[in-house]
Amino acid sequence: MMRNETTAYCLLGSNLGERMTLLRRAGFALAGAEGVELVRASGVYETAPWGKMDQPAYLNAVLELKTSLAPLDLLDCCQDIERRLGRVRGPERWAERAIDLDILLYGREVIRSERLVIPHEHLHDRAFALVPLLEIAPDLRDPASNRLYAEVLRGLDSQVLQEGSADQTSRAPDGASAAAPPAVSSGISPLIAKAGSIASPLFETAFLARSDSPEETEDFAEAFAAGLKGGEVVALAGNLGAGKTCFARGLARGLGIPGPITSPSYVLVKSYEGRLTLHHADFYRLEGSSTPSTSSTARAERLPEPLDLSSLGLEDYLDNPAAVVLIEWADRYPQWLEPPFWLVEITGAGMGPRLLLGRRIELS
Repeated sequence: MMRNETTAYCLLGSNLGERMTLLRRAGFALAGAEGVELVRASGVYETAPWGKMDQPAYLNAVLELKTSLAPLDLLDCCQDIERRLGRVRGPERWAERAIDLDILLYGREVIRSERLVIPHEHLHDRAFALVPLLEIAPDLRDPASNRLYAEVLRGLDSQVLQEGSADQTSRAPDGASAAAPPAVSSGISPLIAKAGSIASPLFETAFLARSDSPEETEDFAEAFAAGLKGGEVVALAGNLGAGKTCFARGLARGLGIPGPITSPSYVLVKSYEGRLTLHHADFYRLEGSSTPSTSSTARAERLPEPLDLSSLGLEDYLDNPAAVVLIEWADRYPQWLEPPFWLVEITGAGMGPRLLLGRRIELS
């Protein structure tokens, strides 16, 4: 029996490593999980540690979700994402962590169990959770007391909240209190940007954007391509129908390629001339032929060894200062990709919105 959808709120936090990238990857993974739909996201706030002060500052954001998952199933989903992103739980409470996903609210339910407490047991004490929560849901009330969370926030002691990105910190003016939610402005770095209004500085290391149409996906990719330089590799990943071809069209437009492009069909690479040459490859076709076979032996015979881009015949296209290599279905053979490259993942299907997560993979 299908469970009815419930509105839930999840707090994301990180104070180790590439904090903004980790927040965006967590948001992307949660929004793409089965039984979970992203409704909206707050801005990203840089906050002082809470509970244990001798650790780096955090980045925090809140997601509003629609979910058909039961509360404990949603908790399992969040903890699985934490593990995949490198969180290691130690004995020390409130210690620094690469990523943290906390369920703040699950509908109007009040839950007190060994594994899960809803509303979150410290929500009333944490401005760093209440401020982004009230940014996207200013009229929320506590399910148990029916008290407005805005009143709870006003009652907290003043805490230093800094608005900005992982690389830029802007403090509130002297005397300003964090007890009231700040106005949403361009000063708050978005966790999930609207594809149609993306700013090029967000492309420096990572981005997470929402697209509500194929046209927005193309426009976003065009803006992304404007900052690409020769010799770069862009790897596209996503399910069938997610919008990889739309992204490829927009990227080509951003490279000054006037005509339409199509995915390579039973050839490894198609090339197009523009401001930079675009070499468009498709890993999906490597398993196809005019007489496709599903046997593992036949597939193995078609796959070259060793497994890398050069052995596929792409060595003439790599490291070319006058060209960009775009690879669709890169997630089918990720072992063939060697840093540095851009990995762009797209999730979504049908007529619904898409999320686009991009991150630059560098040599470790």
